[in-house]
Amino acid sequence: MNKKIYHTPTDHNFVINTLNRIATDNPILFMTTLGSSVLGKPIPAVRIGTGKTNLLYVGCHHGAEHITSGILLKFLEELCCCIKTGTKIYGIDPEYIFRTRCIYMVPMLNPDGVELYIHGANEEMPLYQRLIKMNNGTDFSKWQANIRGVDLNHNYDAGFYEYKELEKEMGISTPCSQRFSGEYPESEPETAALCNFIRVISPFKYLFSFHSQGEEIYSGYNGFEPKGSVRAAKMLALYSGYTHTLPKEKAASYGGLKDWYVNTFKLPAYTIECGRGENPLPPSDLIPIYVSIRKMLFKSLIL
Repeated sequence: MNKKIYHTPTDHNFVINTLNRIATDNPILFMTTLGSSVLGKPIPAVRIGTGKTNLLYVGCHHGAEHITSGILLKFLEELCCCIKTGTKIYGIDPEYIFRTRCIYMVPMLNPDGVELYIHGANEEMPLYQRLIKMNNGTDFSKWQANIRGVDLNHNYDAGFYEYKELEKEMGISTPCSQRFSGEYPESEPETAALCNFIRVISPFKYLFSFHSQGEEIYSGYNGFEPKGSVRAAKMLALYSGYTHTLPKEKAASYGGLKDWYVNTFKLPAYTIECGRGENPLPPSDLIPIYVSIRKMLFKSLIL
């Protein structure tokens, strides 16, 4: 595994090329797509393992948080290597994992938002004038939404209409760089594709949604914690050094993937805020963050 390849921003091409490389080296890896983004970019997903216990790892709801895609790719690459060589890690037998688990991963849910954040906008691209208006200019260094100005992690059907009231308090009424939840739940092709995928494959014993930053782990929804949820969250915190807590901002408690999954399926799900600093975290933080949560990632396979 070449760590140097993870020292550049994780754009959509990097995700596709890395997944293809890992799949070429590891025929046990099954690749597919959930669907396409607004601009038609494929949203890749992978599966590894033959067991009956399903797990799901999702990265990069937000354009400026593309570092989470790189973290998941690094985890996938090392997991495949362990399975291929039979190497135990943290006492975990990879053959047991492959035989008893079915691990699904969606490294980058928001490819359009990532491309806009990393590469900016040009006059030839679709929605250019609308993007400039939504962003109040050409600097997209804080862009979190998808290309239509919808914050994907507020576009799920969990407290969606309560969140609409919070939008009014925050002065948000139209699509913009972050926090606009859309016209209705699953209005965006990215969230609709993921929800449909989850409905087909469920149940997942655990769902993990990766964001940045804060070194925190959120669980439950609206005061409800599914059976085993808190115990597993405390183990995740122990293995990572992160804090199991509640979101500091009220707006972060509505409309997220974790919230929707817990509310809909009554099973544990977690938002994991990777790293510490100010978004966007630099690519140079990727490997240090991965190293700091590596034990948590592998132990999450056997919670």
